[in-house]
Amino acid sequence: MAGLSYWAFGYAFAFGDGGGFIGGTGFFGTFPESELSKWFFQMVFAATAATIVSGGVAERCEFIAYLVYSIVLTGVCCCEQISLGLAT
Repeated sequence: MAGLSYWAFGYAFAFGDGGGFIGGTGFFGTFPESELSKWFFQMVFAATAATIVSGGVAERCEFIAYLVYSIVLTGVCCCEQISLGLAT
């Protein structure tokens, strides 16, 4: 789920053009092929953020809740931080 959400909108929020808070281009893998290695590298870090929390909530939350959490964390929350810090 983390990889799919980062591919669908996470990378676009983090590194897409659009200025300011989050990016607005590159949704659903429409970024240049030359950035594929950068996408993979950043996706692994976003997915790791979700797996760190999964150890803390193991057997304490519903599976659907964890899927929603993973999508939001890897697709939105991590990407805002990347956009503000790395992409500028």
